Amino acid sequence: MKYLFLFLSLACTANSDLQSKRLIIADHLSDCVGVGPQTCMLVKESPEDDWTYFYDQIEGFDYEEGFTYELLINEVPVSNPAADASSIRYQLKEIISKVASSDGSELMKEWKVLKLKGLEQIASAPTLIFHEKDNRLTGFAGCNNYFSTYTISGKEIKFDKTGSTRKLCPDMSVEDVFFKLLPEVARYEVVKKELYLYDKSDTVLIIAMSI
Repeated sequence: MKYLFLFLSLACTANSDLQSKRLIIADHLSDCVGVGPQTCMLVKESPEDDWTYFYDQIEGFDYEEGFTYELLINEVPVSNPAADASSIRYQLKEIISKVASSDGSELMKEWKVLKLKGLEQIASAPTLIFHEKDNRLTGFAGCNNYFSTYTISGKEIKFDKTGSTRKLCPDMSVEDVFFKLLPEVARYEVVKKELYLYDKSDTVLIIAMSI
């Protein structure tokens, strides 16, 4: 009985050291520098976060490019790690979702902008309407209606020169920021009903919701 109590105590202590958290993993690897040049997974804990490099491995997880993952992982403290090693081991607990990269068909709808990098609030929300037939992008920019074209390759997206109507509004701040960010967009991601547009450094520029 004494040994059973000791075993249970040790098991409870071990379990208390585990911390679980969710990770979103991008569908592509990125060049990074750790001890030396290498390729890293890109991860974040919530869709609105910027991507960050993940230099370690996740035990039990076999990564496959071309898929976006949502994982539940355990973080296990490492006693006395080597000088160049991590103080945490990562273990796969559950694959919540695994979604294949698409041809952009999920974009073909109307989106209402929720957030623009550099603005705390959006008084008049821009929209993005993707047209599959002729690769046109149209919508409302915050004051004027606008039009542009786009090209897609995997998750990479580029917006070409944008034109608009010429109405003047008392507050042009939203439209000015929106038009400034569009040419900087390099990649997109759709998570449930939300669209995330990133620059080349995987910084979130625009967040929109389908309507």
